[in-house]
Amino acid sequence: MRVAIVLSFIFVAGCAARASNVYHYDVKRGSDLEKELGYALSVQDAHNEKRSEGMDAVIPIEGLAPDYWVKFRAVIAGKLKNLIGLDLTLNDANGMLVRLPLAVRTVWNKENEIDVRFPIKKGLLNQAVLTIKCGSWIKSMLVPNPETMYVIRLGDYVSGNASAASSPTPRDTPIPGPYHVIRLATDADTGEQVAILDFKVFKSVEALKEHVAKFPYSEVLFQRWLGPIGGPGWDNKFIKATDELKAFCAEHHITLTLSAVKPYY
Repeated sequence: MRVAIVLSFIFVAGCAARASNVYHYDVKRGSDLEKELGYALSVQDAHNEKRSEGMDAVIPIEGLAPDYWVKFRAVIAGKLKNLIGLDLTLNDANGMLVRLPLAVRTVWNKENEIDVRFPIKKGLLNQAVLTIKCGSWIKSMLVPNPETMYVIRLGDYVSGNASAASSPTPRDTPIPGPYHVIRLATDADTGEQVAILDFKVFKSVEALKEHVAKFPYSEVLFQRWLGPIGGPGWDNKFIKATDELKAFCAEHHITLTLSAVKPYY
């Protein structure tokens, strides 16, 4: 496996057309082609990324960050079995500004997956494109020979972005921020621990997961309780299932963001 942390930002375009013996495909979010490629891609506020990792449990992280945090992962299989590289490029109205290779698979280092993470300024996101290159290597010259390129526009993957090609989140949802919010509570009559989501009450983690699964390619904010572990509310069955919920959401292409709040009953 290859993991790359990139501290810079930067693309290519195309649309199921053939030029110079290289096929270019524009991958739309939620499309059949995206599902066939099988990659996982998330773009979220950098502060929300820290919250999702529980980094605000002791010191709250206030407000929004000036950057997005991008995470891309692809397994070398299926349509990507001949993957030879991943590029990030910035464009403007006049064309390409700069291209940054994020990952390269050569005849020597044939990893079975690519895992790349990097920050990007919010003002540059709609200029940024990821390009997956598939093909072969010309061994005699030790140079890549791309045959197919899959173009992914990062602006399509941020929650609430009005330029997104397709999204289950309404266009009038405040930008940025998740549309679906999980809140914890205690039933006033029975004292039972419950979760509230989309104005519905869920009494079990499994029932909550079934409902969350209806929002592929969206973002869900889980407002877990703020306070020392072992304090009031920390025995809540939904909090105990946080890791299970995160894994479930990842499998269904859903971004689960954790946010600490004061408990209420």
